[in-house]
Amino acid sequence: MVLKGREIKPKGSVYGRVSNITKFTTKSDIINFLEGCNLDPRNLKVEYTRTYLPKSMMVEFPSRAAYDAAVKSINRKGRLFNMIKADKAQWDITAPYDGKAGIPRNALIDDVERFLSGCQYDSSSIQMFVRPTDQGPIRMALVRFPSQALAMHAYITKNRGFCLNNQITLQVLH
Repeated sequence: MVLKGREIKPKGSVYGRVSNITKFTTKSDIINFLEGCNLDPRNLKVEYTRTYLPKSMMVEFPSRAAYDAAVKSINRKGRLFNMIKADKAQWDITAPYDGKAGIPRNALIDDVERFLSGCQYDSSSIQMFVRPTDQGPIRMALVRFPSQALAMHAYITKNRGFCLNNQITLQVLH
């Protein structure tokens, strides 16, 4: 927009969607890759498929200049990731999973609590549900941890453990 010979730049957040991420890509990886954009983990949300595989990462840039710096950074570093501009509505509908771990389960809530004994988590947050897969439906649980560090502690100490004679696979959702 031009007004009396001066350009007025819009202020506020600009949103982008970073694709080509893998299940091992973390928020820290994206923050380091987009250096100089003034980002922190609260500016990122991971988008997951129905089976909780990461498909992209939504990024909230504090300004248009930060978004432009990110585009330049991606071009300069060889396009390891791709980024397109996104709407605020897309940012708003992306659920943040900070500190949650998905646990495929064949158990009751009491069994999940026993499995997670010794870990610090919010016991009132346990959500259990069924996900359809090609091999048939699997039962899963989402558990909220107070921090990402405590979720990683549960992953390190409990992943591949057994609950009701079934091996449990944990996944930390960002």
